[in-house]
Amino acid sequence: MMQFVYQGFTHEGDVRSFHFHGIEQSKIAAVFSIKVDLPLLAKCKIAIQVGPVFCLQLLTEACASDAGFVAKLRNYRIVEEDLRPLILDREQRAALKALKPAPRRPPRKPSVTSQFRGLNAPEPLPKA
Repeated sequence: MMQFVYQGFTHEGDVRSFHFHGIEQSKIAAVFSIKVDLPLLAKCKIAIQVGPVFCLQLLTEACASDAGFVAKLRNYRIVEEDLRPLILDREQRAALKALKPAPRRPPRKPSVTSQFRGLNAPEPLPKA
């Protein structure tokens, strides 16, 4: 099975290219360059820092499923459909978060010097 090592990125205009080495049996088998349009990331509200991890995940999943698709990823440009799993995952997490009740915090007693100490609270001691 091929393993992938992130080598960094280059930036040209609105396109960032993430570079990986595919290593198989301790030898570099292939160099991969996956490009992503920065306006596409902005449109999909995806942080640019997610790019390398997403590309690595794309390579790993392609390697596990179809060797032919891995070859296509050697010089690949990400399209909106590729980002769909990230968008769906974000929407699912937001929906689950919305279903959770807000954490309850027990009310605290106001301090002796607070203006909200109540009607029957003792008066604060005068300062000497």
